Amino acid sequence: MMHYRKGENIEKPITKSELPFKDCMSVEKDFLWMHVNGGTKVNNVITYAKNVLDKGEHRTVMWSGQGGGVVKTISCAEILKRSYPLYQVTRICYATVEEHWLPQMEGLEEIVAIRQIPSIHILMSLDAINDNVHDVQKPNTKGDIWFSEGNNMPSTSAEHNYRQRYDNNTSRRPNQNRRRPKPQSEQRQLTNTNENNNQNSNNASPSDIDQQEKSQKKKSHKSNQQKPKFRRPQNQAKPNVSAERTSESMDT
Repeated sequence: MMHYRKGENIEKPITKSELPFKDCMSVEKDFLWMHVNGGTKVNNVITYAKNVLDKGEHRTVMWSGQGGGVVKTISCAEILKRSYPLYQVTRICYATVEEHWLPQMEGLEEIVAIRQIPSIHILMSLDAINDNVHDVQKPNTKGDIWFSEGNNMPSTSAEHNYRQRYDNNTSRRPNQNRRRPKPQSEQRQLTNTNENNNQNSNNASPSDIDQQEKSQKKKSHKSNQQKPKFRRPQNQAKPNVSAERTSESMDT
């Protein structure tokens, strides 16, 4: 590929008839189709979609994104359904993109590479969607992951996160945070030294104990005493070396 340079990318446009919502929406139905890219500003598209829904121009919004715009597409849908009771259906598919590579030398032909890029389409409607449609999310509800085990009542995100942390903590090894015990050799040395000290203290006479205490006090007293600092007296004058040298030269 050193003799080629990157050309343009041609994306195959998706029509309304090719959208994967034939089981829940007719092709002739009019809706607001929002295309989200990697450089789209979320605030701008959200305000535009809200104005359209408030005015009543459309009752259905379609969010579509591919490649780097998939994450922003999901964010737009999640932000919009906070303000409106919307029914949601999410479908994932692939988009076709043609990459053209142009030759830089004579005798070479143009190369066309076909890539399949993941894309997402999110259908959001104010009108009710049939329950027979697969993966329908009703307004103000959550998926199966938010339901607690053994209960039909949905749990909050805080409860779910707490349960997940608790399960992770219980799965750890017991006594993981305790200090490691010292090796047996060090333990033996410590016990031997303690036993020797105890034996010496038991066998010593009271006079020996007094002498040991006195010697320890003397050592501590000497260490606490500060050594005096040597200072030159201020009134002492320096000897006049130049005058002595001149007198010696005169005598000679």
